[in-house]
Amino acid sequence: MKFKTKLLLSFGFLFIIILLLGLVGSFYVKKLGDEASTILKDNNRTLQYMERINTEVGAIEKILVFDLSGPVDAHLSALDAQLKLQQNNITETGEAGLTRKLESSINDFIATLNSSSKKESLEYTFQIREITSEIYAINQENLLKSNERVNHISGQVFVSMVTISFATLVIGLFFTFGMPAYLTRSIKIFDKAIDKVSRGIYDVNVPLNRKDEFGHLAASFNLMAVKLREFERSNYARILFEKNRLDTIINQLSEAIVGLDQDKNILFVNQRALSLLGVKQEEVQGKYAPDIAIHNELMQNLIRELMLGGHAEGKVLPPVKVTEGRSERLFSKDVIDITTTPKGQEERNVLIGHVIILTDITEFADKDKAKTRFMATLSHELKTPVAAIDMGVGLLQNEKTGTLNGEQREWIATIMQNNDRIKRTINEILDLSKIESGSIDVLSSKTKVGYLMDSAIMGIQPFIKEKELRVKNLSAIDKQEVLADPQKTIWILNNFLTNAIRYSPAQERIAVSAEVEDYFVKISVTDRGKGVSSSQKKTIFKPYSRLRSDRSEGTGLGLAISKEFVEAMGGSIGLISREGEGATFWIKLRKA
Repeated sequence: MKFKTKLLLSFGFLFIIILLLGLVGSFYVKKLGDEASTILKDNNRTLQYMERINTEVGAIEKILVFDLSGPVDAHLSALDAQLKLQQNNITETGEAGLTRKLESSINDFIATLNSSSKKESLEYTFQIREITSEIYAINQENLLKSNERVNHISGQVFVSMVTISFATLVIGLFFTFGMPAYLTRSIKIFDKAIDKVSRGIYDVNVPLNRKDEFGHLAASFNLMAVKLREFERSNYARILFEKNRLDTIINQLSEAIVGLDQDKNILFVNQRALSLLGVKQEEVQGKYAPDIAIHNELMQNLIRELMLGGHAEGKVLPPVKVTEGRSERLFSKDVIDITTTPKGQEERNVLIGHVIILTDITEFADKDKAKTRFMATLSHELKTPVAAIDMGVGLLQNEKTGTLNGEQREWIATIMQNNDRIKRTINEILDLSKIESGSIDVLSSKTKVGYLMDSAIMGIQPFIKEKELRVKNLSAIDKQEVLADPQKTIWILNNFLTNAIRYSPAQERIAVSAEVEDYFVKISVTDRGKGVSSSQKKTIFKPYSRLRSDRSEGTGLGLAISKEFVEAMGGSIGLISREGEGATFWIKLRKA
């Protein structure tokens, strides 16, 4: 039987029960109505006829007894009319004979009235009353019997309705709770089977003991499970081969690689990582990484950010020092989150694991140190001739050694300018070398914002006269204190102002302002120069970065050094600019 047919039969059965309940109720209600109608129409009318006959006879009897002169014809007409009505309303057994006897008595009574025999007429009145009393008693008795019958029928109706209602309630409850369970039993079986298949368990079998649509669906589902199982087995060897090949590739890499699942259990560790950790594959495979880290310092270092919540995608992590053999090597650490997008859930990514990669950067670090030492040595060695040039120019400018002509003074000025350029370049290279080597010293102290801004503006006054520029201090929080290195902060603001002077048109205004933002103070330098394009914003704070259109003197190290200084003080640096609309360079320092 089809599932649709079962549903139709279920609802059809309930409909038949409801219809049956309505029909039975209607039948008994009609029966009660008929019985009540019989009582009112037949017996009650006879009682009324008898009362009226007695009334008319009593009126005639009164006239006879008291010799009244009133006419009796009206009473006789009424008496005859009531008799005829009674003759047409005979319903009970024996009532017909009594009615005929009543008719005879009434006729004899009328005859005695015409013969003026008062005594005989009075005797007939008593006879008429006796007959009407008998008819009255018969109908009254029938009224009582009919009432009992109606009560009996009403009791039957009550019992029948209660029985049918209870039976209907039981059947309805069965269909309400039993039928859904019966109909959904197969759905639950399919739900469990589908859940197993979704988890890769294909050894499922849905029973085929039904002949409806669920039976056909079960056959199709079982066939699908068999096909999936065969497909999995046919691809298992290929997947295993690819896994072995991938493991081989990972083991051949020079990087140390550790793979974790989303619960921090170790999935794989290549040979390079095993060598650095000093463990064997079977000792870590499938184990909980923090359990290994308890006795392994390097593993602690590898998973520190994952366990403490300090890991963020793209964040630069500090290098890791590892002792290998008798030498100490330096490795960069990358933690990569592995995510996937489940089918049907494109709106979110699900984390399924992490990959930790250690890359040996010992040689690069050594070369970087060598470069830093070379730059420091070179800068130091250049300071001696630069100092000698300063001393020689000073002697030449001293009038005690002789007087210079105009052309000689111009050459001396040119030498001084170029020597100053060399000194600035040397100082910038030395600062950058200290920053890269980690030996830069930042001495933070409480310093007023007004002092920093005024000192920076005072330092560039000699350079604004040539272009007739104006530098305005727009700050209203000069007394606000910040935690900063005063010397380095003034150097940063000087660098901002120098760049603003370099790129501002003549007779323009340069604005220096300060404002409080939460726990920081933001100091800005705004010019109305040619601005910075969006592509150049990404590299402008990197070493040796210069605008493509810039033909002025400079090494391109100023902003890079400024960035390192600010970050060393716990602040930040940034730029707001649109090409052709000027630029605003800003730094944020912590409030004191």
